[in-house]
Amino acid sequence: METILLLLGGLLVGVGVSFGYFKFRKVDVSKEKILEDARKEAQKKLKKADEEANALMKESETLAKKVRKESLEQENILLEREQAINKRSKMLDGKSESLEKEKDSVKSTKKQLEENRLRLKKELEKISNLTRDEAREKLLKEVDEDLLNYKAKKIREAEAEVKEVSQEKAKEILVDTMQSIETDYVSETTTSVIKLSDEKVKGRIIGKDGRNIRAFEKVTGVDVVVDEAPNAIGVSSFDPLRREIARVALEKLIKDGRIHPGSIEDEVRKAKNEIAQEIKKNGMILAEEADWPGIDPGLLKLIGKMKYRSSYGQSLMDHTTELIRIGSSIASSLNADVDLVKKACLLHDVGKVLSHKIDQPHHHISGQVARKYNLPEKLVNAIESHHLDIDTQSVEAVIVHIADAISGARPGARRDTYEAYIKRVEAIENVAKEVGGEKLDEVFAIHAGREIRVIVKPKETTDDQITVMAKDIATEIQKSQTYPGTIQVTVIRENRAIEVAS
Repeated sequence: METILLLLGGLLVGVGVSFGYFKFRKVDVSKEKILEDARKEAQKKLKKADEEANALMKESETLAKKVRKESLEQENILLEREQAINKRSKMLDGKSESLEKEKDSVKSTKKQLEENRLRLKKELEKISNLTRDEAREKLLKEVDEDLLNYKAKKIREAEAEVKEVSQEKAKEILVDTMQSIETDYVSETTTSVIKLSDEKVKGRIIGKDGRNIRAFEKVTGVDVVVDEAPNAIGVSSFDPLRREIARVALEKLIKDGRIHPGSIEDEVRKAKNEIAQEIKKNGMILAEEADWPGIDPGLLKLIGKMKYRSSYGQSLMDHTTELIRIGSSIASSLNADVDLVKKACLLHDVGKVLSHKIDQPHHHISGQVARKYNLPEKLVNAIESHHLDIDTQSVEAVIVHIADAISGARPGARRDTYEAYIKRVEAIENVAKEVGGEKLDEVFAIHAGREIRVIVKPKETTDDQITVMAKDIATEIQKSQTYPGTIQVTVIRENRAIEVAS
């Protein structure tokens, strides 16, 4: 309606303006015509305004219906949610009551079970004539037996699995390693022999009243043997380095022909300088073998002396060279630290160079030497643990131990003295006796100490117990004894029934 009024007002204003305009312009038009035209125009605009108003009314009604419909839908949704919440609340209340009842029931059942347990305990003690402590002791004994059986079973399973998985791979690694190593062995003795072209040379070496030979022995610290063989003279000493210096000096004196106390001192001094150069050269050869160009000069001097040391008749320099090659081959096959293994193999027996001065196991001395030169602790452990009396802390340390065992166990590589052999075999037998105790019947070391046969009393042992016993004996031998190669431990349990037909 406001729109219509505005239109009418505008129309009247327009008519007035038009009238004034025409009057102003003094146009000759009659009032009736003007009013008729204005009336028609106003009717048209009024009709148009009515149509627009009707359209707006219809649009407003449609919008109102839509809003009322949406509002009704929201009210229905809220009502449904409220009903669902009320239903859930009633259900939770019911469950809460049910839980309280179950809780009370559980408490009652628990109390009843405790009463039944006490009653059954008293009845069991009365029936079995055993107290609680006695029953516990009996149960623990049965558990110990079960654990022993389980332990023996696991040992057998582990051994079978290790053999199945590792035997072929181990064979391949060891065969490849040993095929790549070729080392000739020359037995070292305590005497160096010098061939003479003329028997008269012995007289010059002895000198007047034996003064030359006494001077030579005093300066070199060796024994000169002149009566053992014709056209030969021997230089004897337990110290290979001292013996080598004496041999070089004596050969030079014989070649020169002038033998007297003064020339002896000069030649011995020259021989010491020559051997010192040879030691340095040998050290460089070993360091190059181990790919260690920046090795400390002090260590270089020590390892160079290995050429003049031996163990069980095996040259330390040859043994160390072979060990470096074996260890590096195994480490490469196992993807271990090859550089560390080579260095550990190089220094593992350096303590033998000083063992005549320091009263300790040679591998402990080797570890002390490595620490003195501030080598890494991992390398030190690999050096000093190769006899397994010190715990190995890395795969590389175990590789050094294996390589040392392979080198020492090769046939002809080492030579025991009879006394050392007897002591070693007796020590191995004693270890088996200590571990087995009263359950043993006999212990025999056979195959040059490579196998221990332990015969047990059958009535005091079981099959599971002898499996564990074999493992314990092998472990103790490995910890406490030093031996070349491996030792097989065989435990035998045998029942015999003997009858005599008369």
